[in-house]
Amino acid sequence: MSSENLIQLINVEKSFLTEDVETKALNGINLNIGKGEYVSLSGPSGCGKSTLLSVLGLLDTQTAGQYILGGHDVSDLSRAERAAVRNKQIGFVFQSFNLISDLTIAENVALPLTYRKDMNKSQISEYVQHALERVEMQHRSKHYPSQLSGGQQQRIAVARAIVGSPPLILADEPTGNLDSKNAEIVTSLLERLHQDGATVCIVTHNPEAAKRAQRQISLFDGVIHSDVRGVVVDDDTVIKAPIMAASVGSV
Repeated sequence: MSSENLIQLINVEKSFLTEDVETKALNGINLNIGKGEYVSLSGPSGCGKSTLLSVLGLLDTQTAGQYILGGHDVSDLSRAERAAVRNKQIGFVFQSFNLISDLTIAENVALPLTYRKDMNKSQISEYVQHALERVEMQHRSKHYPSQLSGGQQQRIAVARAIVGSPPLILADEPTGNLDSKNAEIVTSLLERLHQDGATVCIVTHNPEAAKRAQRQISLFDGVIHSDVRGVVVDDDTVIKAPIMAASVGSV
């Protein structure tokens, strides 16, 4: 893991206004995530973890505070600018797979690359083949999503997320719709991506999945409640060391 930060959040807040009632989903989040870290975000429903993931993924914008991604301030980008950053720097894996039913598996995986003007069809095809090989699904490239099991569809979703080699992989409950066998396959796949150098951030309700991450962040009522990193003592022992409060802000 590099000591260089890929993500820096400074006093980030996110509020929602409904029927003249303001709800703070995130309340003064200060968070650094280094390049190559594997981080889990957990906590009870409504604690802000999915909102935080949406902000990290530039799917939503914070109400206040600063977001620095890869050394660049992305706090005030336009919608088009956010889309361009997402396309090259962030890969998403969702609980519901979000595959397009009338596209083949290869076409689904290729979709993020079709928005890149610097790639031709031959290059896209090569990238897609490589991504499918990484998730061991190259033999299904001409099939459609309906012809695949849930676990297979999620592996295709992972292939789509990594096809452009983004430095950041964000996964929102990626095993939530899977049985235990397929959940283990997808979790192991995310671990391999991390081992290959990607920064992986996963939202999960599953305590066992959270423990598999090298760093576990727990949220409660829109603030970071705890931030613990696994420290390898020897080949067989891992202890959990709380990260100093200064690195996560007041809780």
